[in-house]
Amino acid sequence: MSAYRLAAIEKFKASSEIQLSRSREAITESKLDHSRKVYEKALAQSFPYSYFENFRITVFGSGLLADTTSNDYRFIEHLTRKLGNEIQVDIVTGGGGGLMLAANEGLSEAQTDLRKDHKKVLCHNLGIKVDLSHEMGRNEFLDKEKNFLNFSTRLEEFVRTSNGIYLAPGGFGTDLEAAMFIQLKQRWRMESDFPILAHPFWRPIFERENEIMFKKQIANGHTPLIAEEDLYLVRYTSDLKEIVKIFGASKKKWEELRKKVRWGK
Repeated sequence: MSAYRLAAIEKFKASSEIQLSRSREAITESKLDHSRKVYEKALAQSFPYSYFENFRITVFGSGLLADTTSNDYRFIEHLTRKLGNEIQVDIVTGGGGGLMLAANEGLSEAQTDLRKDHKKVLCHNLGIKVDLSHEMGRNEFLDKEKNFLNFSTRLEEFVRTSNGIYLAPGGFGTDLEAAMFIQLKQRWRMESDFPILAHPFWRPIFERENEIMFKKQIANGHTPLIAEEDLYLVRYTSDLKEIVKIFGASKKKWEELRKKVRWGK
């Protein structure tokens, strides 16, 4: 629940009477509607600058998996280190601990590797954070961070910023982020070749959803709730070479498009 909602409800509970005005409601809703339009227009205008700044892979995953010796942590750390060393992509996370920290740590190690090899470092760590007073762990590997009060605007920033995503093991938060990208791709709001890769952890979860929404509907003589092609929106893999190859192919397409860019002052 967003902070403004919690604060308002606590205030309501402490009040003996809640004073509201119909005229004030109309004014406030009008301002809010105007703000939405300004925000959405600014998103569209800012997208090209974000998109062509650098190729960015967003890694979503649990902030609770904080054991740096665990297989999940080490896998994500190795993955982003390999991505940084081989194709120099930015790594975007939620800026917290756990597997977010692992992803940013891996790229930080790649930056060190590149400097040791006297190569120019073109990859960076970006954290898109949300205001959580109870956030576990501190992420010291971020080169740049952005802070949001609400999950909704933060999700939009992930969409604006990402050139591809990898879904590491996670909970409701990761599931929400995954659903956002899957739904956008399903409804043609995301390019058809936008890579959505997922750790095999997610296979039984998403395939169960596919079974309920598609296979069981057909088996019971009902209209399926998703299309057959929607069953293949997510690709499951924990093969480091395969992941780098897929993202590398996407980056090459991006580089061809980026050749058309002429940066002005």
